[in-house]
Amino acid sequence: MATQQMINDLISHAPENKLDIILSFVKFVLHDDDKINNSLLSEVSLSKDWMCAQEDEAWKDL
Repeated sequence: MATQQMINDLISHAPENKLDIILSFVKFVLHDDDKINNSLLSEVSLSKDWMCAQEDEAWKDL
């Protein structure tokens, strides 16, 4: 099986909650190192901690 087809098959069976991580990784791999903002690479994983009611409450007065 061709590599492209294997990638397509794997992604088509990936759980919905993993697709944002897969997308971030693909973007990372396809960009030139000098053109990518490395701080954005962690955004997906950090957003799981940041985007919650507890964080909103903690930062509401700032």
